[in-house]
Amino acid sequence: MSVFKGSPMGELARVRQVTTKRVSSYDRTGGNDDRLHVAPGTTALLADIAGAGCINHIWCTMVCDQPDFLRRVTLKMRWDNEEDYSVEVPIGDFFGIGHAQTTDFVSMPLQMSPGDGRAFNCFFPMPFSERALIEVTSECDVELIFYYYID
Repeated sequence: MSVFKGSPMGELARVRQVTTKRVSSYDRTGGNDDRLHVAPGTTALLADIAGAGCINHIWCTMVCDQPDFLRRVTLKMRWDNEEDYSVEVPIGDFFGIGHAQTTDFVSMPLQMSPGDGRAFNCFFPMPFSERALIEVTSECDVELIFYYYID
């Protein structure tokens, strides 16, 4: 009997037949500019994943010289070729900071760190059958720099 029965750690040591993948903001030219440059008023594609799967983790950090940028950047997600977005929310709200002020915090599905709360993590499982489409739209007045991983 496992000492971790009923715990999120209970499945950690089990071998599973799965394939893991990551989508990220790596430099598509092969250089070292591993981020997206999102101009004011534009939308950037973060992920367009074909086939069935489950997003288990999203990490991102952003740089923007606008104090309220966490309310002006919208995270959008669509599943399975739906016409409407299932998620369309200011990015700060999505990561648990509706007041748009970064700070460190940890909960089971969400986390922000280090020191100034500028690294955002989401661990909500997001399953899909046919396709996952994730975008960010910037309504900032200045350029948004966006780094991310989606697992």
